[in-house]
Amino acid sequence: MSDIVIVGGSIEGLILSILCGKEHNVTLIDIHPEIGFPCVIPGWVERRESLEKFLGNEEMTHLKFLQNPKGFGLRGEWLFKILTIQAAQLGVRILLRCRVTKVEESSQKTTVSTIGGNNNGNGIIICDKMFDLTEYSAPAPGKLQHSMIDSSVQHTSKQSFHHWGGLALSQEIQNATVEPKLQLMRDDGLCEFWYDQKPTWHPKTGWIEVMQNTIPKTLEEMSIDNSIVYAESLFDSLNR
Repeated sequence: MSDIVIVGGSIEGLILSILCGKEHNVTLIDIHPEIGFPCVIPGWVERRESLEKFLGNEEMTHLKFLQNPKGFGLRGEWLFKILTIQAAQLGVRILLRCRVTKVEESSQKTTVSTIGGNNNGNGIIICDKMFDLTEYSAPAPGKLQHSMIDSSVQHTSKQSFHHWGGLALSQEIQNATVEPKLQLMRDDGLCEFWYDQKPTWHPKTGWIEVMQNTIPKTLEEMSIDNSIVYAESLFDSLNR
């Protein structure tokens, strides 16, 4: 049994913490006061089976799945809550409002220095493996950010893409010249619109919620299925 630290409460981070939590001691660090808030990813799964591996029937019902041309629309903000509860039930230690200030790696262990979290002060976590998934998470509030000093921790510096999203009533009709790259109807009377440039169109009744992210994925790659596959690949890497 190893000690694992995961930084970033993204879907990738939550799935990885659930997979690791069954076999290891896991700490999940998130800089926000609540994991998944704000929600900055599409509520989009290509195959229901991708989530059925992790969720029961009742949990799936809460997500309000609705068939769309490219898969299923769902309540992404609820998915974060359900996965966070699952991680906690597995014994994953969750540190909110917590910021990494320094990472040092020796030949055998990684030392993660933090500020905030449960004790609202400075802390040190010594682990066998650390995964940095902050680039898949919502931007930190204000100008706060983690400080990852050691380049050997898991962090993939890929090209980043900026996306704009909005949540509106399903009855709204997209009639702008710039069509959304992704449009997701949900079974709760709401629809998500996602763009790769700032939209000029606004729904008549206004946006219920607006979302932005900068993530190393194009909108076409931002399905929850892809997030799960990536998390599973990181988990598999522990045994290589």
